[in-house]
Amino acid sequence: MTAQTMEELVSLCKRRGFLFQSNDIYGGIKGLYDYGPMGVEFKNNLKQAWWKSMVYERDDTEGLDASILSSPVVLKHSGHEDTFTDPLVDCRACKSRWRADQLLENNKCPNCKSEDLTEPRPFNLMFKTAIGPVDDG
Repeated sequence: MTAQTMEELVSLCKRRGFLFQSNDIYGGIKGLYDYGPMGVEFKNNLKQAWWKSMVYERDDTEGLDASILSSPVVLKHSGHEDTFTDPLVDCRACKSRWRADQLLENNKCPNCKSEDLTEPRPFNLMFKTAIGPVDDG
């Protein structure tokens, strides 16, 4: 039987010991998962297969393992500050949230077809992270 929804897939992975919601015994954190023994093996195999096909089997690519944190200056000059936002709209009727480009024709909610929507507002796709013991802002 093939999982039809993300919830079914996550449930299967949890039952089989592949992953668990982070801090699950304390209520969990949405969208964050810890890998169980099978999940660690699967993730490592997937990374090795990707690395082989994208780095070892190509002459035009070099591998790099770098920090995911960047200086604010780098994020500004690379365009990340200006372009890593999506305009979001809330539906007042069904309380769902949508990217503005996902709205149906005539600015209708894809979920309930209501036109009672908030104005689009920017949603930053990058998390604010402080480096060091003091957040210098």
